[in-house]
Amino acid sequence: MHIDKIKINNFKNYISSEVSFSNEINFLFGNNGAGKTNLLDAIYYLSYGKSAISSYDSDCINHNNNYFMIEGIYSNSNTYKCSFESSAVKKLYENGDIYKKIKDHIGKIPLVFITPYDINLIRNYGINRRRFFDLLFSQISREYLDKLIDYNRLIKQRNTYFKNLISINEIDKNQVKSYDEKLIYLNHFIHNFRRKEILIFNERFIEISKNLSDKKDKTSIHYHSNYNEKMSIEVFEKNLKKDFYSKKTSVGIHNDDYYFKLNSRLIKRYGSQGQQKLFIIGLKIAEFYVLKENLRETPILMLDDIFHKLDDHKINMLINYLDNNDFSQIFISDSIYDRIERIKKIKNKLKVFRLKKGIINEK
Repeated sequence: MHIDKIKINNFKNYISSEVSFSNEINFLFGNNGAGKTNLLDAIYYLSYGKSAISSYDSDCINHNNNYFMIEGIYSNSNTYKCSFESSAVKKLYENGDIYKKIKDHIGKIPLVFITPYDINLIRNYGINRRRFFDLLFSQISREYLDKLIDYNRLIKQRNTYFKNLISINEIDKNQVKSYDEKLIYLNHFIHNFRRKEILIFNERFIEISKNLSDKKDKTSIHYHSNYNEKMSIEVFEKNLKKDFYSKKTSVGIHNDDYYFKLNSRLIKRYGSQGQQKLFIIGLKIAEFYVLKENLRETPILMLDDIFHKLDDHKINMLINYLDNNDFSQIFISDSIYDRIERIKKIKNKLKVFRLKKGIINEK
C-alpha cells in the first residue's frame, strides 16, 4: 500500500498544495517550521481520521480559514478524503461515499508514523501506552475495537451515575449491578486479548531491537493489569464505596499499563536519550510488522526527524536496517540535506522535496 498523490487545503500551514510521491523513498527537507511534520500529519490523517499531533480537529485549520480538506489517491485505486469545518462534524469519504462511522475506516490504510513526540510513550503515563496498543489492536481485530468502544461507554456511564449521586444511600445496587455484569464480560475479553497479543508483539520487538543495536542491552515489554480472570462481580461490590467517593471505577482494564524495560529496569528511569530513541524506533517497527502480517498489506512508514539525537554509528545502523528489510513506501524528514547521500542507498526510486513556509517544491 502506498499513497500516490495528496491534495491539501487549509491544513495547518498549507493553504493549497498538491504533490505526487514516489512509491519507495520520499525525502522531505527544510528548516524547523517549514511544514515537514504537517505534511506527514496530513498523510496520517487520511489513515486514522485524526491528527497524530493535534488533540482537536479545529487546531488543524489554517488560522485564516474555517475549514480544511485532505484528499489522497492510493495504489489500490481508492481515493480517501477528510474534511472538517468549524462548528460542524468531521467527514471522511472512501471513493466519494461518506463513512457513517469513522471506526469503519480503521485499518483501511495501514501506516506507521515515528515522531519525536513518541518519546512520551516512555516518559508519560500509562494512558499513552494503552492508546498506542489499543490503536494497534483495533486495526487487527474489529471485535477488539467494538468491545473496547462498548467498555469505554459503560465506564463513562457508570462513573457519570456516581457523579450524579449526592449520598451513598442513593445508590441503586441493581442499576450498578447491570453495569458490572457487562463490564465483567468485557474486562475478560479485552484482558485476554491484550495478554495474548502483547506476547506476540514482544517477541517481534525483541528481535528488531537486537538488530538495531550492537550492544547486549535486553529490551522487553510487560503487560500489567489489576484485573484477572478470577474476578467476579463481588470485586466491584467490594469497591462500591470507594468508587462512589472517587466518582470513578477503580477496577478494570482501563487502568492497565505496559512496562517498557531495558535490562530488566524501567527505561524511563535508567535509559539514556539514545537508548530511549532506539527503543521507540524498535517499538514502531514492531508495530509495522504486526500490521503487515495481520492486514496482509505493507504499511506506509513515515520517519519524522528520525536522526535527531542519534550519533553517526546509530544512524548508519538504522539506514542499514531500512535497506535490508522489506519496507515499501517510506517518508523521511530531516533539516540536514547532506544526509540524502546515505538515504539514497535504501531504495532506487527517490523523490526529494524542499519545504519552506508551507510551500512544497520537488527538487
